[in-house]
Amino acid sequence: MIMDSLRYWVSEMGVDGFRFDLAPTLGRREDGDFDPFSAFFDTVGQDPVVSQVKLIAEPWDVGRMDSYDIGRFPPLWSEWNGRFRDTVRDCGAATMGCCQTSRRACADPRYLRPARRRGRPTASVNFVTVHDGFTLNDLVSYDGKHNEANTENNRDGTDDNRSWNCGAEGPTGDTA
Repeated sequence: MIMDSLRYWVSEMGVDGFRFDLAPTLGRREDGDFDPFSAFFDTVGQDPVVSQVKLIAEPWDVGRMDSYDIGRFPPLWSEWNGRFRDTVRDCGAATMGCCQTSRRACADPRYLRPARRRGRPTASVNFVTVHDGFTLNDLVSYDGKHNEANTENNRDGTDDNRSWNCGAEGPTGDTA
């Protein structure tokens, strides 16, 4: 049924790829570990339609100690590279030398897919901000999150945004 849905979206709706949120759950074994050779990944790899589109895995998982599976997905898959995001944000906040940032941006295998070191540059989806967490404007406008209005008492979202407000918290008209 899942494959039928994915095929429909590609064939009928013209979708050219999918990003799978918390993708390790698609390969979770009964013991809770991640299996990159699970039935789901095998089925996707053998499907004549779905295997031809972009397949992007978000390598985070929930409920496991080691919950970051970057570098462990099958060859057809690309992966969100949160390490790239954090390195770029650290460079922007001047907490890290930008040499490491340039290595990640140039797809240095030591930084691209550290778990296997077998990566290709197109396997890493490098990003600075996404739909969850700070927007790019938030990243340079706030030192901390401000999600008070959604009645979660500012508990939702990560506190590790690696942001820098440049001296003024929130919107400001002060150009200095």
